[in-house]
Amino acid sequence: MGGWKVEARLLRLTASRRCDLAECRGHCCGGGVWIDVGEAARIVEAAGQIKPHLPVPLRDEELWFDGVVEADADFPTGYAMGTRVQPSPDHPMGSACVFLRPDFRCALQVAGNADGEGAWKYKPYYCALHPITRSGPEISLDAENEIYIEGGCCHRPGPEQIPMYLFFERELRLAMGDDDYKNLQALARDDRSSTLQK
Repeated sequence: MGGWKVEARLLRLTASRRCDLAECRGHCCGGGVWIDVGEAARIVEAAGQIKPHLPVPLRDEELWFDGVVEADADFPTGYAMGTRVQPSPDHPMGSACVFLRPDFRCALQVAGNADGEGAWKYKPYYCALHPITRSGPEISLDAENEIYIEGGCCHRPGPEQIPMYLFFERELRLAMGDDDYKNLQALARDDRSSTLQK
C-alpha cells in the first residue's frame, strides 16, 4: 500500500459526527500553522485572490508569515515557517492564525473555493490534514496534542458508528493520494470481514 504505515485507530469503528464552526470557532487555528516555504511563496503570489477574503487590516501580505525559517524534513523543500498569530478576543484561545476570519472560516479555504478550484488550493498541507498527521510514511490521528484535547478536534460523539478512515476520507486522500487510499479501504474492509467471520 505505497509503504504507508496507518495507525490502527483510523481503522476502528467510532460513534462520531463532524464538528462545525458554531461549536469550535476554528479552535485548531488558534496558534497558526507551520507551512512549507514553497507554500508560503505561492500564497504570496496569489495575494490578489486572497486579500478580498480577509478583513482590510490583514490584507498586507507582509503580515502573513513570521519569517522564521526552520529546517524540517517533513516539508517538501525541507524548510518551514509559521503563519502569524493575531489577537482574537472571540476565539477560544484568544488569538488566531492571521488567515482565520471573524466568521471563523479560513480565508485561504474561502479563496480556493471562490476560484472554483477547491478548498485546498491555497490551504497549507498540514493545516488541511488536521487532525490527521503525517511524518514520513506514518499517518495517524492527532488526538493527543493540547489543541485537540481542549476542543480543536474535528469530530464529536455522534449517533453513527463509522470507521475513522471513512470519516476522514478527504484528509487521508490528501495525505496518501487516491490510489493508496482506495487500497486502504479495500484492506480495511477485508480485515473487518475476516474478523466478523471468526
